[in-house]
Amino acid sequence: MGHSCRLLSCFASLLVLLTSSFPAWADQGKDLFDKQCAGCHTIGGGDGGGPDLKGVVAKRTHEWIESVIIEPNKLTANKDPIQLGLVNKYGYEMPNLGIGHEDALKIIAYITATDSGGAKAVVPASEQKETVVTPELIAQGKALFTGSTSLTKGGAPCLSCHPFTYPGINGGNLSIADLSKSYQKMGDTGMKGALKALKFPTMKKIYADRPLTDEEIAALMALFKDSATQKGSNGSSAFPLAGGALFVLLLVGLTLYKRRIM
Repeated sequence: MGHSCRLLSCFASLLVLLTSSFPAWADQGKDLFDKQCAGCHTIGGGDGGGPDLKGVVAKRTHEWIESVIIEPNKLTANKDPIQLGLVNKYGYEMPNLGIGHEDALKIIAYITATDSGGAKAVVPASEQKETVVTPELIAQGKALFTGSTSLTKGGAPCLSCHPFTYPGINGGNLSIADLSKSYQKMGDTGMKGALKALKFPTMKKIYADRPLTDEEIAALMALFKDSATQKGSNGSSAFPLAGGALFVLLLVGLTLYKRRIM
C-alpha cells in the first residue's frame, strides 16, 4: 500500500512538473516551429507544402506525431498508412530535419497550445499573396533557374539538379522532382513554402547558409506558375485547335482530289 502511494505521489509530482513547464516549452516550441516547420505547415491557415496542423493533436496519437517529427522516413519504411497517404497527397515524404526528442516535445507543446487558443496561431502561408506573373519576373526566374544570373547567397541554380519543362530550359537529372509538376501538385502556397524552407536532404546541405531571397522566390514562382499555365492551356486548347486544323486540311485535300479526278 505504501509503495503504491509513493508511485502515485511521484506520478502526481511529474504531472505537476510537466504542467508547470508546458508554457515555457510552448514558447520554445514556437521558435522551433517558425524555424523548422512554418515553411510548409500552418496551424489554422490551410494546407501548404504539407498539411495544416490545426486539430492534429486530436486526430493523431502523441507517439505518431513525435515519430513524424523525428523520423518521418521510418514511418514511410514501415508503410504506416497515414504517412503513405500524406506522401501520396503531397507528392513527397516530409524530410528528416534532425529534430531530437526534447525539441519534438516542445513543438508538440506549441501546436497544442496554439490549437487550444493558448498561443497565437501561425498562418504564414495564408498571409502570402498570390504569385504575380509578369514578363519581367518570368525572365528573372528563368535566369535564376538556369544560373545565367547567380543566386544572391551563392546557392546552386535549380537547373543543376531538377528536370523542368519550359521553352528554352532543359533541366538536370540529379533529382526526380520535376519542378513544373511539383508546382501543379503543391500549388502557390506549398511551392512558396518549399522554396523558403529548402529542408529536403540534399537541398538542406547545399542551401543551409544560402537561403533564397524573397525576390528570388517571387521570380522563380512566376516562372513555375507560367509553366503550369502553359500546360493547362496546351492541354485544353492546343490539341483541339490542332485537330481542327488537320480536319480542315483533310477537307481541302479531299476537295482538290475530287476536282482533279472529275
